[in-house]
Amino acid sequence: MPTSIPVLCYHNVSDVDGHSPRRFEEHLAAIKDAGYRTISARTLVAGMSGAGALPAKACVLTFDDCHLSSWTIAAPLLAKYGMTGVFFCVTDFIGGGPKRPQLAPQTGGPELLSAPASFRQALDTDDYGQFLNEAELRGMVENFGFEVYGHSARHQGAFRSLVKTANMGDSHAHWSAWGIYPPDMRRAGNAAALPLFQHGSGYVYNGYWPTHGGAEAGGGVYYRRRTDAGRRAFCLADFGRCHERIRDINGCGDEQYFCWPWGQFDQFAESCLRERGFRAAFTLERSANERGGDVMRIFRLGVGKTKDGAWVERRLRMYSGSLRAKVFFKYLRKRPEVASVLYMTDSEKLSGGSRQMVNNILGMRESGLRVTAVVPPGSELGAALRPLTAGENPVEIVEFDGFRQYVRAASFVAELARRVEADVVHTFHARAYKSAALAKMAGGRFRLFINRGVIFPPNTIFALYALTATGVTCNSLVCTEVLRRYKVPQNRLRLVYNSFLPEGGALPPERVARKKRGARVLFIGNLAPAKGFDVFAAMAQELVRRGVRDLEYLAVGVRLDEPWQDHVPPEVRPRFSVLGHLPHSRVLEELRTADILVLPSRQESLPNVLLEAFASSLPVVCTAVGGMPELVHDGLNGFLRPSGDAVGLADAVALLAEDPGLRLRMGRINRRLVARHLGNAAKTLTLLRVYCGERLFETLPIEELARQVAAEESPLPPNALNEAPPCRKA
Repeated sequence: MPTSIPVLCYHNVSDVDGHSPRRFEEHLAAIKDAGYRTISARTLVAGMSGAGALPAKACVLTFDDCHLSSWTIAAPLLAKYGMTGVFFCVTDFIGGGPKRPQLAPQTGGPELLSAPASFRQALDTDDYGQFLNEAELRGMVENFGFEVYGHSARHQGAFRSLVKTANMGDSHAHWSAWGIYPPDMRRAGNAAALPLFQHGSGYVYNGYWPTHGGAEAGGGVYYRRRTDAGRRAFCLADFGRCHERIRDINGCGDEQYFCWPWGQFDQFAESCLRERGFRAAFTLERSANERGGDVMRIFRLGVGKTKDGAWVERRLRMYSGSLRAKVFFKYLRKRPEVASVLYMTDSEKLSGGSRQMVNNILGMRESGLRVTAVVPPGSELGAALRPLTAGENPVEIVEFDGFRQYVRAASFVAELARRVEADVVHTFHARAYKSAALAKMAGGRFRLFINRGVIFPPNTIFALYALTATGVTCNSLVCTEVLRRYKVPQNRLRLVYNSFLPEGGALPPERVARKKRGARVLFIGNLAPAKGFDVFAAMAQELVRRGVRDLEYLAVGVRLDEPWQDHVPPEVRPRFSVLGHLPHSRVLEELRTADILVLPSRQESLPNVLLEAFASSLPVVCTAVGGMPELVHDGLNGFLRPSGDAVGLADAVALLAEDPGLRLRMGRINRRLVARHLGNAAKTLTLLRVYCGERLFETLPIEELARQVAAEESPLPPNALNEAPPCRKA
């Protein structure tokens, strides 16, 4: 049988982590007793490339990372058994100083940390003391005859997907996050709560990198996908630095070898490695290392820390013959990354749902993904997106008005998805999802998501369309409950709350205690019965009847030419103002100057104005309809009353008017809710997690935020909030 050379992969050898010294020595004894000898990497490469022979019954022992234990424990044990080793070091971690004693910690050697702790220490504080220094690396070569090669300059990790695995403060948080998050985020007060996601090699995956969002996208932390050009520039810089540093130490001249971090590689990164002059590379794939094999893809066997000497002996036999080695193969597969998203709608209006689609597009653009938007010709939505078609990472707008013809539209969707290489197709409004579902059933290779932001019943066959989709994104729990009643499976439902996108990139300043008599009570809506303008007027009448003074009532969105006076009794009108239909910027101004927002709706889904009020630190009084009870918890950050209950609404408004401290506390909870969970960066991350495969169904932590605000409050001095009670009986 043709010869194959088994290559074993170890990491650190210590009682703290990795292989214990006793277990490692057991492996060396098993290798020797089986009649195998260790050879150098250069001998292996020469034999594979035809420049030398591949000896029978030989193996190569490799050690990744050059943890300090390689010097203090592994090297002396190899020397004891007359064996050689190949050590791959992270060249940015090579420090200075003298050689340290080659002794275990209990016999006077240096203290050893676990590998994760060693990497965290190096990445977070630039303390490289747990890795071999230059003197020790030179000693490996000159004193022991071992080989030392490069393992990258930084061993850079990346978030290869946005499937969450932990928080930074968790004990199982992977050390690579300390090299992914920048120092300002790692050292912030909320660093323990930073999310961690599935990791991979930063040389192989473009990855998603935490960064502060720009003003246009509303600020916050976004996870931006690196471009191909960015990854290429990074790989060339890292590999070049690694090559130059290790060449200065190992004396091998141009014959430099490389070990892929985590054993991962792809053709893109391999081309960069070749460009920087490396002649061979080691992976963690398994197959035959035989004559004529590719020396840029040398196979290795990872040796688990629980494996005994018998396991090592069996693996030597399995992989020392090329036929057997090819039978017991394992090839790495690079996992796909979400890079392109296609949004589609048949709506011409810039409604609440359309604004959320705009927010999604802004977020994905800020996250570095390619974004394509299909909108009707001449639509308001198209006009709103037009500014995003210029500058860095421009959005492509495709105009299409054929969604009424489902088969034709399905062909259009399939062709467009292929052209833009869409990983995700996300549809909004009534007709677009049907065409996308047909395109998916016809073999579309994209993940399909259907947006559902309303609480009225779907059509009778919506559940069948939902089965073709990867998921249905809903902006409230009540929406998911409606869909479940209409046979949409729970495993298709994804809870993605709406987002607030602040103008100028920052939320309004948090409100502070102020001396003010009275309160401005605001209604935003229209005269449609669903919005409850008549209930708002009846509430105001009740407060006037009670003799509650110093309250001003304002209505925004009700047109001045509509018969609003029919709902407002004469005794209320002196305190009642109708401001008409205002631009969105003016609506936000009114929210900033108001003290209480009242939403007396008879029917709602999850109104955007609720988030806008929260961003302005407003407490809210609303009816318990639609998704509003999910954002307003009675007595914590506002008050809930039954639909049509004008008296109950009046009770809540009177309580807030009399207690400015309560208004301030509730407003702080609401602003924090938006800042942490309902901003556009937070929603974008939620969407990306959904696009990457998570079945998210996470409700909002309002009680937790309320406890935090209560814990931070200090007693207010008398009269700090008001010189006099704001509401007095006439």
